[in-house]
Amino acid sequence: MDFAGTWILTEQKGYEDFMKLMGVPEQYIAAGKNAPVSLVIDCDGQKFAVTTTTGTKSWTDNFEVGKPAQICGPGQRQLDTVVNLVDGKLTGEYEMGPVKMLACRELVDGQLHDILSLGTTTFRRIFARQ
Repeated sequence: MDFAGTWILTEQKGYEDFMKLMGVPEQYIAAGKNAPVSLVIDCDGQKFAVTTTTGTKSWTDNFEVGKPAQICGPGQRQLDTVVNLVDGKLTGEYEMGPVKMLACRELVDGQLHDILSLGTTTFRRIFARQ
């Protein structure tokens, strides 16, 4: 799968409900709701660097498929995970108290779909390649 490149957010669903569930303060939810989001994904074999820019904030997550890593999650939380590549999808699980947050990043019809689920609440972002 060719995840490498620059991606621009075109659509998101479930943002507010998911962020509330994550305990993100209302002022940050409001500020982030319409903020422009871009991803720059670099890939060298099984090693990835994903730079996320949301409004004026930017951070880079580095990970190698199948190896333990720490990434920045919703609300700027540092999360421990192992990212796996399963059927062309980058997947991960994150401990969030008594439940696990599931993450999936996949290419669908030339778009990048970024899906986070916590219990029955799902946050989906769709990106177009720039």
